[in-house]
Amino acid sequence: MASIAIIGTGWGSRVQVPMFREAGLDIVGIAGFHGEKTRRIGEELVIPPFDDWRALLDTEADIISITAPPSEHLEMATAALESGKHVINEKPTALNAAEASRLLSVSRRHSSRISLVDHELRFLPAWRAAKEQIERIGPLRYVEVRYASPGRGDRTREWNWWSDAGRGGGIWGAVGSHFVDTIRYLGFEIDAAKADLRTIIAERPFGNSRRAVTSDDYAVVNLQLRGGALAAISLSAVASGTDEPAMITIHGEDGAFRLLGEELLHAKPSKPFVRIAGGDLQKMPGNSPGGAFGTGTLLFGRALRAALDDNHRAELNPAATFDDGLAQQKVLDAARQSANQNGVWVKVAR
Repeated sequence: MASIAIIGTGWGSRVQVPMFREAGLDIVGIAGFHGEKTRRIGEELVIPPFDDWRALLDTEADIISITAPPSEHLEMATAALESGKHVINEKPTALNAAEASRLLSVSRRHSSRISLVDHELRFLPAWRAAKEQIERIGPLRYVEVRYASPGRGDRTREWNWWSDAGRGGGIWGAVGSHFVDTIRYLGFEIDAAKADLRTIIAERPFGNSRRAVTSDDYAVVNLQLRGGALAAISLSAVASGTDEPAMITIHGEDGAFRLLGEELLHAKPSKPFVRIAGGDLQKMPGNSPGGAFGTGTLLFGRALRAALDDNHRAELNPAATFDDGLAQQKVLDAARQSANQNGVWVKVAR
């Protein structure tokens, strides 16, 4: 049975552990930054806990899944690949394109190893159907994306790395990376970005004091796609209402596609949207109105098991590679540069 060890006691323990287990992978270790918390989680999940992530490299794990902050990705993924492990790297790929480029170089030196970015939505049947059938809607007019969550809207929520731009925190990296990847996955390359990245909740409690938030919790980003079409993206982690269904709508000359939860909807010109692939959002860890990340993780895990246990590497064809990770990181960087320059258009580096 293919085995996996996980770095990170947040998403890794809440979602990856149950979903990868259900997919047929053996979880052989979990490492965190806080020893007592890691040991408690390890006991609860019946997984050997490790205080130092480097110790996972000496386990029998075939795969190392990295769900630590982006600031740690370069060191961790490099060490894992050089130790002979396969790597699943959480998004965004790294802190910036320079680091993502270095990671890509390392992965190419270890080409026999699987090196993938955890864009699990690519494995949803709806996403795959949209990619396969994208020509049904004709030449692209524009793309619109909306994500609104109250997840960080509580001003009493404790400061953590997500609040720290220096560690890769913020909604543009955490959520925008998924939508940038989806746009590219569907076949639309991105040439330029124009962004307004805001910090609405400027400080948070930290122990007995308060600490400044340096990352963005609200983002409005326009992207210029190759060929001239535009994408408009609105992201909020501080919405006042309830968690709303995230959606991406692709408008073409001959109709539109909409990705919503686990569904692919199709609208002919002047007609309502109807479901053509996928189904209702399942109740499982990681799934929320913000996206079917739990279902995607389960399907990603099944593809990993098939690739390693059955040698069916083609099952991983939908996955985001480190090449995709670098391309996505360049878009994230361009948007951040734009925001720092009062929202001018910034070309995506080639």
